Amino acid sequence: MEAVRTGWLVGADGLYGQTENGWARLGRGGFVVTAILRQSGRLVAGAEGGLWCLPADDTHWVQGHDETLTNVHAVAAAPEPAGLCIGSAYGVATRWTDDLGAWRWAWHSDGLTVNQRYTNALLADPAGGSRWLVGTEAGLLIWSAGHWGFTSLMGRPVRVVQYLQGCFWAGVDGAGVWTSADGESWSLAGQGLTDTSVFGLAWAGDRIVAGTDHGVAVGDGRGRWHASGAPLRVNAVGVAAGEWMAGAWPGGLWASTDRGGQWRQSGSFTTVRTLAAPQEA
Repeated sequence: MEAVRTGWLVGADGLYGQTENGWARLGRGGFVVTAILRQSGRLVAGAEGGLWCLPADDTHWVQGHDETLTNVHAVAAAPEPAGLCIGSAYGVATRWTDDLGAWRWAWHSDGLTVNQRYTNALLADPAGGSRWLVGTEAGLLIWSAGHWGFTSLMGRPVRVVQYLQGCFWAGVDGAGVWTSADGESWSLAGQGLTDTSVFGLAWAGDRIVAGTDHGVAVGDGRGRWHASGAPLRVNAVGVAAGEWMAGAWPGGLWASTDRGGQWRQSGSFTTVRTLAAPQEA
């Protein structure tokens, strides 16, 4: 079971781990998984039905949401004692624990507009501290030390935010891939995706793999992006140990072992919402 949990994870109508014989559902429950986080011996899954945790060596999901937290779009680690930060249609929240040991959620998006609250992506700054890059329907915001700030990447929905090879990267609705050194000032990355929506980003050695509404795109962030695979809406991408994974909505899960030259379908998924690459040793 441990190898299944530390290998590839797929969020679909439940959470699945890769085995020698295919894909196995982890835990009991068929909620739609939208975000995955490995944390302290447990798996944390954001879902259309809230937040759920699967403790190590257990098969039962434990509820992590309260009555204020419903749909979860993104999950990130936070400094203790909070431990978790989530993004949802209603904004950003961090966890706290009540006197009975139940998880409760403190909301931090009061004062923002509806589109600024609607969170699609959440990235904890790898430099540490209490700073998050928040991809919303209004653009990319920064939440730091309890205060909100705006970046130059505003006016369009931001679907994904990643930190790859020392830079920040963002996928934007109908505007391609953007990059930034500090998370505040952004510029368009590469050519050929300016009318394309980007939902997933991953690093593949010397290339960036992007999941778009027209399939997988591959580039270096400077030159032209090149299409790879079928023209599906690719919701999530991942790269590990020479294997590329792409999750489509609809279209299921696809894998490539030759850097996107050829793709094969993996498993019997209909819709894949999110992916997590294998855990590093």
